[in-house]
Amino acid sequence: MPSSALGYSLALLAGCLWASLVVLGKLLMATGIDPVILVGLRAAAAFFMLAAVLGVVNRRLICLRLRDVPLFLACGTCVALNYALYFYALKWTTGTVAVVLMGTYPLFVALLAGRALGERLDLGKCLALTLTLAGCFLVAQAYNREALLLNIKGVLSGVGSAVAFALYSIIGKKATAWYNSWTVALWGFGFGGLVLLASRVGDLGDIAGLARVWWGVVLLALFPTLLAYAAFTRALAHIEATRASITTAVEPVTGAAAARFLLGERLEALQWLGAAAVVGGILLLQVTDLGRRAPRPRPPAGLDGTSGR
Repeated sequence: MPSSALGYSLALLAGCLWASLVVLGKLLMATGIDPVILVGLRAAAAFFMLAAVLGVVNRRLICLRLRDVPLFLACGTCVALNYALYFYALKWTTGTVAVVLMGTYPLFVALLAGRALGERLDLGKCLALTLTLAGCFLVAQAYNREALLLNIKGVLSGVGSAVAFALYSIIGKKATAWYNSWTVALWGFGFGGLVLLASRVGDLGDIAGLARVWWGVVLLALFPTLLAYAAFTRALAHIEATRASITTAVEPVTGAAAARFLLGERLEALQWLGAAAVVGGILLLQVTDLGRRAPRPRPPAGLDGTSGR
């Protein structure tokens, strides 16, 4: 399989896995559990699961250089903000609206990647962005003020979550130049969980209350966290951050479908049109780039082989 095709496939997989957060998040929010503690345990559980696997498969992938700790702390902080703000958006809005607000992050990636990574915002990317964002607008029923059911807290949480993940995409892309994608994912979870749980250190006694929803923590750690972030981070090693992020815009479509069938949130004709626009944007992006590999930044001279590449 061509490198770019593998990158797009992994980004699509990540988008579908992230969409499961709509259902899991809504179900868990209904229990009244503190979202920050919940997502902190989600990240921590994913960290220990992945560390256990890497410890058996290749211990070198667990290692990072002391001088790179600030890089991974920044990466983990973005993960923490993305997790927490997304769950607050789920708490204060409908599942469909929350996932579509999160789906706007490719716009922020496209705006940031040009300056941070030197990625050119060409005509193909602009058209793909236009289609996907227009699709998100329709899926969210943004044309119907009453249907949005949004308040200022929900809007800021959803958009803030998108910005946080856009920053993770940029930092993660930089980190994959020197580290294996599994290493980047591992320490993103680890530092993300640390930041989240440290922010609630005075309330950690409430963790005992999570015993009744242990299944939710496990599912959150495995599917929309460990597998999704690993797939996305690996995709960044094969395609540009902008292209990877636009491809994961399949998340609002699959998320809206899941909300329809599992939570009873119905989709109107215009929402289905929006879903088609999102898919069209993804296909357009792939047609213009399939078979071409984005240039990978070269590691500085003198690095040893701990990246595992």
